[in-house]
Amino acid sequence: MLVNEKNTYRYGLLLYLFSYGLTFFYLNTFFWDDLINYFDIKSLDTRWKTGAFSGFSPVRLVLERWMAESFLSSFRIFSFLAFLIAALSLNGILKAQKWLMVVERHAIVILFLLLPVNSARASMTIFMYTFSYSVFFLAWWIYSTRRNWFALAVSLFLFLFSFDTASLLVFMIVPLSLSLYNFLESGQHYGNWLKRNLIFCIAPIAFWFIEPKLNPMVDITREVYYTPKLSGMLRGALLLGLSIMFIGWGLIQRKWKYDHSRGQIQFAIGFVLTALAMFPYFALGHFANLNTILIGFIPGSSDWDSRHQLLMPLGLAVMIVGLVNFLTSTNVHKFSRTIALVALVSSFLNFSTSQEYLLDARKQRDVIEALSSNNDVKQFNSVLIDDQALRFNARGRSIRSFEWDKILQKANPGLNQTSDVFRYVDCSSPRPEAIIRITATNGRLRALVFNDVGVTIEVLPIEACVN
Repeated sequence: MLVNEKNTYRYGLLLYLFSYGLTFFYLNTFFWDDLINYFDIKSLDTRWKTGAFSGFSPVRLVLERWMAESFLSSFRIFSFLAFLIAALSLNGILKAQKWLMVVERHAIVILFLLLPVNSARASMTIFMYTFSYSVFFLAWWIYSTRRNWFALAVSLFLFLFSFDTASLLVFMIVPLSLSLYNFLESGQHYGNWLKRNLIFCIAPIAFWFIEPKLNPMVDITREVYYTPKLSGMLRGALLLGLSIMFIGWGLIQRKWKYDHSRGQIQFAIGFVLTALAMFPYFALGHFANLNTILIGFIPGSSDWDSRHQLLMPLGLAVMIVGLVNFLTSTNVHKFSRTIALVALVSSFLNFSTSQEYLLDARKQRDVIEALSSNNDVKQFNSVLIDDQALRFNARGRSIRSFEWDKILQKANPGLNQTSDVFRYVDCSSPRPEAIIRITATNGRLRALVFNDVGVTIEVLPIEACVN
């Protein structure tokens, strides 16, 4: 099944639509920081008031502002397409690799597209991450063709644009290493490769040092994202070092040869790619334990951090292909069936995540309608939110107080209400005047099928805090 090109494309596209097709039913829903960044003009002005010299790419500022004001749905539509573009680009890159069989190439591309990581892609706020991701792979595809100076210039421009997501500065090692490997395999000297690729080698390093000078960061909070920590770098270096040692052990100690140790070598390469993908996030203090690495599969309060899994699919896909090759002894039919099963399971996991976001969107819609139609809610300026319908929160996420502020604003635009999540009532400032208790009568399956969460609102004045 994975040998035929057209059938593979159809299979992959069908599973991708099944995985994330529900996205088109919550195109305009806000999650996490979306409410701060894109909810209203005031939010947009706050985000972009510093202009181009704010640490943000000027292109990004113009593009995202237009999308937020003119076509809010475009964030998720473009994100949906971005992963397809990245997968098609990867297919073009791998097509020229003689060390891969056709069935292996198709397997890597399908798993790259479908592995259930980065569940936070539902957020508009990480649109630029996914956009940069697709631009990077597109640049890599053009770079790998190396047909003329114009193609190289375009690829260099796209690489530089993609570096708006800083982790791609490190991941640039991958296309450069593959290019060098292919060059040496053709019998040419590495010095000739360096002459032809010097600007691509320098580009990420120069970008890291020069871009902050030209476009200085003014947001201290955001600056943390670009400030590596020594402890994190050591953890990342340890994982990367272990992956490289694993390859060295196999090649030197176990005498791996690609013709009879295909699966082992592919697994080792995937291990290195995954470690390299995680390194920049390790360096910033993320992935401190195993739980945060598994956040794409296990829902919990850290699900927002799954945006740090952005670059992991390529390495994971190669690792799985290597493991399946090893277990099936490179039997093409067994290999194809096993990969198809992994892709199918991944799609069901993705669909499960998508329907959770859909339920979350429906809950938000019903809560806003209930808040808008309840006259008691409008009598209070400061409230506590007692959310008892947590089962509808996607991936077990919590809704933060500033999100409730924006939800209240969306329900009653003429009021200036503030909120806090439900806590012990101590009448501290801001002094809460009432508790808004949110419950839902319907179960998840009924809400999904009948498009009705069954939200009810109860307003409980806090007498103890009344003057």
